[in-house]
Amino acid sequence: MKEKILKYIDSNFPNLTSKLHLRFELGEPYENGTKERINQVVTRVTTLFEELFKKDDIIYVYIKDWELTEDIMFGNTTPVYLYDLLSKQNIEEETLFDIDEEYDELTGQTIEIKNEYKVKLLSSQLNFIPYKEILEGIGNYEQGREPSIGQSVYFISTQKDIIFHMYDDRGCDVFGINKDNLLPLYHKYRKWILDYNRIEIDHSLSVGLFNCYETSEEKEKRLKENRIKIKQTQINLSQVNRCHITHVLAIPNEFARECISEISETGFNIAIEDKNFDYSIIKVTKTEALALVDYQTELMFLYSQKYKGIYKGWSVIKAF
Repeated sequence: MKEKILKYIDSNFPNLTSKLHLRFELGEPYENGTKERINQVVTRVTTLFEELFKKDDIIYVYIKDWELTEDIMFGNTTPVYLYDLLSKQNIEEETLFDIDEEYDELTGQTIEIKNEYKVKLLSSQLNFIPYKEILEGIGNYEQGREPSIGQSVYFISTQKDIIFHMYDDRGCDVFGINKDNLLPLYHKYRKWILDYNRIEIDHSLSVGLFNCYETSEEKEKRLKENRIKIKQTQINLSQVNRCHITHVLAIPNEFARECISEISETGFNIAIEDKNFDYSIIKVTKTEALALVDYQTELMFLYSQKYKGIYKGWSVIKAF
């Protein structure tokens, strides 16, 4: 079993990734440590998981374990919890290495450093894998809740050519080699897709904004204007900088309804500010760090372009 699944991963998902992928947001907008956040995380990740996999599916579980007895950042107080959950499974083991590079200023050379880790592998019908407890344990880890799971866990279906990986309470990835296997999930849970990665995901799946681009000159102009406006706000981006960021789009009336419909399937809130004979003025707002305004403005610029409109800029109000 071990050789079979490792060969499959090397052939189809090098480094356990793929260009075809979805990334979903799990915890936002709730604050770290709150019951509301962990409840939403568990609900969303379980919903997505059960949409992809059925009880009688054969699933491979790939566990990447650095075998740390103590985690300085998060306090890995239940390091064996995952293996307690899987105690009835036949687990095979392999030792692998990650390669890091460090620059040595004395010699001027780049040094390769091998970091050893253990891979634990098992195969089972999903019905016999306690996936709900595993997903909740991963969500608990950075929230300081117990029991928690600090290991990286990948659920792999060789029949569906899909890898499901919840990296922490912030989000999860679904990797595939056939976009037809990902598109149903994309369309059904489009609103949960991480807005920060939305353009990249749309392009990889040939949906949404995949035919929309900005020129290098337009990008340079947009980023320059962002820097000027951020400076004018006097908000320090190296400190807490959560803000209500509002974008203004002028969209021709004939395309406004379709534009509003598409943006409503994102994490942004929409309001119609004004409507005249030719254009609808649409205000689009999201509350998050001002440091993330660049990706927001790119999204809004591309939505304006797609629907033959004009992106008129953004304003900000502190939320802290």
